[in-house]
Amino acid sequence: MLRFILIRLATAIPTLLGMSFVAFAIVALAPGDPVMMELRAMGIVPEPEDIAALKAQFGLDKAFLPRYLEWLSRAIRFEFGTSVATGRSVLSEIAIHLPATLALAGSALVGAVIISLALGTLAVTSNNVAGAGLRGFTILLVSIPSFWMALLLIHAFVLQLGWARLVGDGSAWDLVLPALTLSLGAGAALGRVVFERVRAEKSEDYVRLAIAKGLKPLPIMLGHIAPRIIGPLVTAWANTFGGLLGGAVIVESIFGWPGLGQLILQAISQRDFPVIQAYLVFMGLIFFVTSLLADIVVVLADPQLRRRLNGD
Repeated sequence: MLRFILIRLATAIPTLLGMSFVAFAIVALAPGDPVMMELRAMGIVPEPEDIAALKAQFGLDKAFLPRYLEWLSRAIRFEFGTSVATGRSVLSEIAIHLPATLALAGSALVGAVIISLALGTLAVTSNNVAGAGLRGFTILLVSIPSFWMALLLIHAFVLQLGWARLVGDGSAWDLVLPALTLSLGAGAALGRVVFERVRAEKSEDYVRLAIAKGLKPLPIMLGHIAPRIIGPLVTAWANTFGGLLGGAVIVESIFGWPGLGQLILQAISQRDFPVIQAYLVFMGLIFFVTSLLADIVVVLADPQLRRRLNGD
């Protein structure tokens, strides 16, 4: 297992370097001068010497490649500098908002897993007409954009029923609607994965043998099919978690949830390059860590794969 993890980490180094280069290049080559925008926002008439001093302070007076190498050497040590807009440490800015985003994405993932298991199991166990209806319903949920789903939920639960509030204070109750918005589409997409995996396993000989022995559908599902499909499902859940982190930006801005979505939208509007670069790097790292954990779970859940790795 240790060798597997080390090989997985080694093969990820080129990917992480490429991710860091893209994150730096997208921001560095974007139009707009953050120094000029910040001086104008402060009501200061830009003087050439002031502009030059600030660009030197933030390292914006150097060529692209030296800037990237210098930034990469600091990023490896998780030193992303200071925010151009606030003057505070970039890590402190992210630390303030990251827990809220992780809470939202984690809650949405739990909801998506529950929805997917329910939809996938119902689609398999239902008759042809009901199964087709459930599959059509999942396609509908997947097709609805997250911002439109958010507006539908606001109309239903805030404006019509009055069960929730649009602008909250970051409490757990205010997390329900944003998490539900993200989990509906993700759960429907995962539900199709569950449906396809379960349907494929039901045609296997070991399931037919269990049916011939007189076992009920629920014991067959839990005792025979579930252990065989848990590995692919964990991988799909890990990938979904990364997608939920990215999709949380729009949902957080709609519901006013105090996560990274608020921070990154403000950073984009103010051309706060250090914050944007750190945000892209952290999203990539979180996605990589979740994928690595999913691979480890797959190995632990598959005895044959575990024996093969140990044999190597």
